[in-house]
Amino acid sequence: MRTTLLIIHILAAGTWIGANVTQFAIDRRMSADGGPTAAAWHRSLVHLGKSVYPAAAVLLLITGIWLVIDSPVYDWEHAFVAIGFLAIAIGAGVGIAVLGPLSERAIAIHETGQNMAELPKVTSRIQLWGGFDTLILVVTVAAMVGKWGV
Repeated sequence: MRTTLLIIHILAAGTWIGANVTQFAIDRRMSADGGPTAAAWHRSLVHLGKSVYPAAAVLLLITGIWLVIDSPVYDWEHAFVAIGFLAIAIGAGVGIAVLGPLSERAIAIHETGQNMAELPKVTSRIQLWGGFDTLILVVTVAAMVGKWGV
């Protein structure tokens, strides 16, 4: 059972990281096209934020808790466990409070064509916060693999 839980846990983390890297790699290009293309791209980001990321976070949380409960070696006091919980909380907070609203703003700009001068700032902030989220995930993966605090 532990192997199955660990596989699901790793796949969920890979989904989150993979979605971040994909967005980072093509966000500027999709936004630069402007108009309906860029609006559709940002609607897709909002969709990811409402479906893929929450599903990955819930799977990470459930499997992480289960893995600790079933472990004869690891417990709640280990740093890598706390870092994992913190990463989920930070990721959810950044997504809900920052990335979602920024993507909604980018959609509005592209659809209306108004406030186009604001668009580079919005896109840069999406990239910045997405990069921050990705950095948190990379540190979390390092903590998990290195079993920090054990």
